[in-house]
Amino acid sequence: MIHNHEVPGSIPGPATKKRLIQCIGRFLYVYYLLYCRFCSTFAHLFDPLMKKNISFLLCLLPLFLFAETMPAGYYDRIDGTHDAELKATLKTIIRKHTAIPYGNGKGRTWEVFYYADRDENGYCEDMYSDDWKPLNSPGAVASGCNIEHSFAKSWWGGAENDAYKDCYHLNPSNSQANSSRSNYPLGAPKKNIKSDTGSLRVGKIYHDSLKTDFWVFEPKDEYKGDFARAYFYMATCYGRDINGNPDAVCSKYKGWRLDNKDVGARFAMQNDNYLEFQPWEIEVLIQWHRQDPVSKKELKRMDAVSNFQHNRNPFIEYPCLAEYIWGNRKGQNVVLADLKNTYDADYLDLPANKKAGCPCETEADIETLEEQAVHFRKVLRNGVIIIERDGVLYNLLGNRL
Repeated sequence: MIHNHEVPGSIPGPATKKRLIQCIGRFLYVYYLLYCRFCSTFAHLFDPLMKKNISFLLCLLPLFLFAETMPAGYYDRIDGTHDAELKATLKTIIRKHTAIPYGNGKGRTWEVFYYADRDENGYCEDMYSDDWKPLNSPGAVASGCNIEHSFAKSWWGGAENDAYKDCYHLNPSNSQANSSRSNYPLGAPKKNIKSDTGSLRVGKIYHDSLKTDFWVFEPKDEYKGDFARAYFYMATCYGRDINGNPDAVCSKYKGWRLDNKDVGARFAMQNDNYLEFQPWEIEVLIQWHRQDPVSKKELKRMDAVSNFQHNRNPFIEYPCLAEYIWGNRKGQNVVLADLKNTYDADYLDLPANKKAGCPCETEADIETLEEQAVHFRKVLRNGVIIIERDGVLYNLLGNRL
């Protein structure tokens, strides 16, 4: 079944129902503000009948302002695509979105955080720190926090463009934790640990392919998949198009900034092909994507961001798509009707091993993998899992080492 968020005549799905409730809430809130302000300022100028008509129009106005919908067939164009074509097609779908003004105040980043990252107790869910602070009102800044670019802004040169403002990779963060993380890529540090708070580890790793040590940061296990899917989104939304041309946000450096002035990007990214990431980083991201499946918190956050930006993160909605671009389904055409959607009623109830990474696998796929598993052995090398089969080493992408 193809999952569209707005299909005429269908029963609304969880995301649609949630947006409807949010629209009703915004309607009531805006009605109250506008009507009270109007009555106190201008109502004495009109007769009773005119007052009623204006009140009715004020009731309708929020419906037009805030009724956000996702078009039917949002992902239809990816059907039958694979690899670079799939990634480029997803780019055309998600790249056209509303850029939210950066900072605090109404209609800005911190208002998005209020709806996206505020827990049921009113605290800001900080993925970099356990020191959560209250988020008291839409647009207000949580005490001691700032806006963190999980996909470091210096990687495209730091220009305050669409990527700089994109809330799918922006997170509220403890200021000190943000500073410790710097512009390092995701990874599991093994030495020179300079920060280990229980929520964030910062240190160095050595990778054979790069022949040097470099800094990385590692979040809590429960957020590793969240960060990986944010990276997949950014590499797709602001990566190269089908012709290999860099996005406008990267035009200054004709791609990601890989000079020595930005070490984080130099070790994590590449400009050679559609994959965007260095092979070692792909291994880390895919592994974390599989180990930490999409959660209710992540779905809630995507719905909130979507209400402002009017686009989606496809790697949250269809986690298997990451496998078709960077993982074990490279070279295979996407069959959209066969993909498992995280809004399916049974998805969140599945055990982690059945929904991690590629929940669209069939029972036959799983049986085949189980049969093959007896010939494989996992080896940990430099913090990265390597597969050994009959004495030959492979990375998690299936490439022989």
